[in-house]
Amino acid sequence: MEAPGRRPAPSPMPDKQSKTITAYEGKRDFERTPEPSAAGDAEPVEPGGRRFVVHRHEARRLHYDLRLEMHGVLRSWAVPRGFSYDPEVKKLAVRTEDHPLAYTQFEGVIPEGEYGGGTMAIWDRGAYQVTEGGEDQGAAGVEAGKLVIRLCGRKLRGSWHMVKTKRGPDEWLLFKGRDRYVRAASERQPFFDLEGATSWTGSPRPAPSLPQDEREPFTGQGWIFEPQLDGLPVFLERRGARVVLARADDGTELDLPEVLAEAEGVRAEQFLLGGTLVSTDAAERPSPERLAARLLGDTSIPVSLYLNDLLRYEEWDVRNVPLLERKDLLSTLLPPGETLLFEDHVAVRGEEFHAACEAAGLPGTIARRGDAAYPTEAASRGSFAGEPAHFRLPSRGARAPDPSEHVLLGLSRQRAVRESAQPLHFTNLDKVFWPEHGYTKGDLIRYYDRVAGHLLPYLHERPAHLLRYPDGVEGKAFYQKDLPDHTPDWIVSQDIPSGRRGETIRYLIVNDAAALLYAANLGSIDIHPWLSRRATRDTPDWVVFDLDPGSGPFSDVVRLARAFGKVLRGIGLRPYLKTSGATGLHIYVPLEPVYPYDVVRQFAEAVSTHVAGEHREIATVERTTSRRRGRVYLDFLQNRRGQTVVPPYAARPVPAASVSAPLDWDELDGDLRPERFTIVTLPQRLDRLGDLFAGTLHDRQPLLPAIRKFQERYLPGSG
Repeated sequence: MEAPGRRPAPSPMPDKQSKTITAYEGKRDFERTPEPSAAGDAEPVEPGGRRFVVHRHEARRLHYDLRLEMHGVLRSWAVPRGFSYDPEVKKLAVRTEDHPLAYTQFEGVIPEGEYGGGTMAIWDRGAYQVTEGGEDQGAAGVEAGKLVIRLCGRKLRGSWHMVKTKRGPDEWLLFKGRDRYVRAASERQPFFDLEGATSWTGSPRPAPSLPQDEREPFTGQGWIFEPQLDGLPVFLERRGARVVLARADDGTELDLPEVLAEAEGVRAEQFLLGGTLVSTDAAERPSPERLAARLLGDTSIPVSLYLNDLLRYEEWDVRNVPLLERKDLLSTLLPPGETLLFEDHVAVRGEEFHAACEAAGLPGTIARRGDAAYPTEAASRGSFAGEPAHFRLPSRGARAPDPSEHVLLGLSRQRAVRESAQPLHFTNLDKVFWPEHGYTKGDLIRYYDRVAGHLLPYLHERPAHLLRYPDGVEGKAFYQKDLPDHTPDWIVSQDIPSGRRGETIRYLIVNDAAALLYAANLGSIDIHPWLSRRATRDTPDWVVFDLDPGSGPFSDVVRLARAFGKVLRGIGLRPYLKTSGATGLHIYVPLEPVYPYDVVRQFAEAVSTHVAGEHREIATVERTTSRRRGRVYLDFLQNRRGQTVVPPYAARPVPAASVSAPLDWDELDGDLRPERFTIVTLPQRLDRLGDLFAGTLHDRQPLLPAIRKFQERYLPGSG
């Protein structure tokens, strides 16, 4: 690195076409930017091949930077629209100047006004090989305009093609090569951080994950619930070129051709998966007797392998990665088929799910903490931070199975199972609620029944009020905070003093599917929960930024959401994004529930005011509608006690019958149209992508460090 106060002197007229390291140096003031200089940069090549790194670069526009080590520098391309595992999807990649090798380790905030100003974060990195165009360490392929590389990262794997186009001197196309990692663009892409993963050594020896303790059914934040299956715990592993299915207890290999054949299609070269081998009876319920007969050689009996955990992914030991992320990645690895099935789960709502499993004749339910690591044989099995993290919830008493319950079928299709003993009587199901499309009240109730497993965790234990449209979206509507006296006894509620004239309001608490469907039958198209739970109602566990375009274009909302993401990530927070379901966007940051509403609101106000100040032409924090003049309103006032924001997956009373839909931040572009997410289209998206908002339920973040960083960066002298 250079001595302080010195920097390379840029040429008076830098060559915009130059891609050399000299161009990199000439565009940067190293007294202002934290980026590394090339001076003295001579890092050795690591074993296993040359390095690559991908940066997520939140500059004027969000994009990704792919950098490949060649000849002592990092050849670099900007990829505006990210990456796809679908070979049919061609992504633009624009060649930029070479970067120094030290950039493989660089993360930070480049000051505004500097070249590339914005947040630079490492999105993926690893080793790579050139498989075509590899002469002269790949430089020949770059010059010829055709390069095929093999990436070995956590997120990017396998063969990728890079082809120079004729549209411009720096424009290339980047697309996936056809190999075992290929996925359709409509499938969830395997872009997971895998924080906590280490290099795979096989030690300690994998042991089956079995609950050691029992307890009564419970509902709990941070927990997931799976059916207990009468079957055989097994491991499925690819060792080198060989796939092995073995008992989890003693390692005995099992010869089940249909399982092994389907396992060849798993989208990884090396893996270790955990699950339960099952044979079912005529009613589709697990039968230990039929499984035993199959293992003794009766090939007429089919078997299924329900997979529910991931221990190894490629060269990574992922046992220390949180359970929910392990399961999310596992769900993307399994090929379409009938033998290897992903065993889905229900979050939070253990008592309700247990009732469904019990009604289906299953022996019980398994509860696991969503943030727990995989237990090792040497450790206290099934514990997390010294507390039990794995329980069996046994069914009580023998009862005839209900033939209407198909727990396994539902879970294998990633559909939550719901069962309610409450007497629900639905009325006026044919009444048209959305005249533009002809959708009825019955359609609304069916939608909520289908997505309840995903929606209910965002309502659980939160006081809520209803916005009722008894005659549909074109009829009169009214808010209902206070539940009437004739509300059924089984509905959970909470009395909360309103602070006005000594009144007490009886709020609805939507903890189960029955309460959700009861509210929908009242004509409440959407439901409005607090940002805090009733046990900690003075300390919210979310801070929310509500971007309301008013009469402005949605493209302005997209631009401002990017700006919020850039600021929030720059101060160390992990924000989550969803559509409002109407015309705007919501940005959530999950918090440790220890900060009073006033502190959270003040933080939201400071960030919103900063973003509005940086984008005065399109944004405002002005509450008076007439003074906004077509600008997007950045509403931070929702972060007050008693205020509400619609949860993800809530239907909205707008003509399109649209839904508040969680988004990946990479979906935030000019093609985004919130009206595409409706009560008809959203369930298929959920089946395909899973719950993109799940992090807001367990990714609790401290706020004070972020406040300090915000003050240091944007309010100098305030501390």
